[in-house]
Amino acid sequence: MKDNKKIEICYFGVYESSLSRNGNYIIGLKQNNAKVIECCDCSQGLVKYYKLFIKHWKIRNKYDVMIVGYAGHLITPFAKLVSKKPVILNAMTSLYEANIIARKKYSKNSFMAWRIWLIDWLAFKFADLVLVETNKQKEYLVKRFKIKPRKYARLFTGADDAIFYPDDSIKKDDKFTVLFRGRFLPEAGVRHILQAAKILEKEEVKFLILGFGLLEKEIKDQIKSLNLKNLELITRRLEEKELREKMLTAHISIGQIENHERLKRTIPYKAFESLALKLPYITGNSLGINELLEDGKNCIMVNLADPEDLADKIMKLKNSSDLRKKIAENGYKLYKEKLNPEVLGKELLNIIRTKLYSS
Repeated sequence: MKDNKKIEICYFGVYESSLSRNGNYIIGLKQNNAKVIECCDCSQGLVKYYKLFIKHWKIRNKYDVMIVGYAGHLITPFAKLVSKKPVILNAMTSLYEANIIARKKYSKNSFMAWRIWLIDWLAFKFADLVLVETNKQKEYLVKRFKIKPRKYARLFTGADDAIFYPDDSIKKDDKFTVLFRGRFLPEAGVRHILQAAKILEKEEVKFLILGFGLLEKEIKDQIKSLNLKNLELITRRLEEKELREKMLTAHISIGQIENHERLKRTIPYKAFESLALKLPYITGNSLGINELLEDGKNCIMVNLADPEDLADKIMKLKNSSDLRKKIAENGYKLYKEKLNPEVLGKELLNIIRTKLYSS
């Protein structure tokens, strides 16, 4: 395929366009002059396969490459059966890691764990190319599923600059505010953030937690047990505009800090959002995050599962506006260079050309 040829892409499956892992790529591809035909159906049960077949039949000769939207592991073998073109799975991670390792929905030796492993294996086997979130994720998938490394390509998730962008008109909270935004999952380490809040309760530091999910009850119980007065908890889902404005009232943002296997391979959405908002970012020092960020340059890293170290680093940022400015500016520069939809779309097109069409 010639570099100047306009690539036409079928974005296929049961995906949600609103999810960053899909929306950013669709937007970025279009910004790079690629034609994107969306072929999506989220009907319940087997009927979605019939509807997808009918929708796809009408466009079967109108594209060069099919991308199965995140998280389309289950639908990938079907996509390969109906399409004669190369099929890319936008996997980010494996279902096994998300459900067995992170959320611990089933034990590792259960029937459901083996079933989920098989869904992943079939998806990676049928796909011509699999997009993953980090190189460490790639190494993990190669080892667990015995699929050749050349089948995987790293592509960061990024954040949509039409939603997440700096805005000086949003006033910072009067009290120095530390933000955590995200799902309450084991790898997030919210319990350590709450302990850090207790350590800093006399230091004029406010903690703002925006999230919900698996550990919500435990977190609420811990807040009550610690009798935290310097914390605001919002568990309802916020609309995009309200979310951005609420995040921008904070002075710094915290990522994932638990000592958890998942952190070896992941970069959470909140990292990209924080960089895009020009918020100084604190994160646990893990292998996945080190593929993107550099301690002391565009983030501040803390020891995993260490609330005392987290409290120390928060105070370090609170007491130095120069350091906050440096981290924020460098983080935003990194976002503009590597993590906005236009850049990601260009990188995805390059991956398609080099991985699927190079001679």
